[in-house]
Amino acid sequence: MRPIYLEEIARRFPRITVLGAHCGNPEYEWAAEIARWNPNVFFDLSGSTLTKMHGRLAEFQKIFWWSATEWHSAEWSVKTPNNDPNAFIKIVFGSDTDLNEIESVANQYHAMFDACDVPERTRQMIMGGTLSKMLGLPD
Repeated sequence: MRPIYLEEIARRFPRITVLGAHCGNPEYEWAAEIARWNPNVFFDLSGSTLTKMHGRLAEFQKIFWWSATEWHSAEWSVKTPNNDPNAFIKIVFGSDTDLNEIESVANQYHAMFDACDVPERTRQMIMGGTLSKMLGLPD
């Protein structure tokens, strides 16, 4: 599904959490902006996204660009998981591979974290913390 359709759902139903797959592949920029402006929208990087971007994982810094900026204002404040201001907090771990390939997928996420200098606390949220909070699981 194209990310723009998820924005319509997120805005019509602001109390639900919307999880998009593949970071909107190939519309990564649209997906990131939709996640940025909608506090209830998150994306995973499942499917071919990390494989396709393997040689250019650092480009995700350009897609999730607002971490190091004053992108929020008094009029626009969003409650993020763990109150994490890092843009990558809008990513959650996801995979559509067989269980025996999960380690390989997790390694792809970690390679992206390293390429983009994602802070450790944000990495922990991406790798399960955010979904745990969404599902109301204990810490």
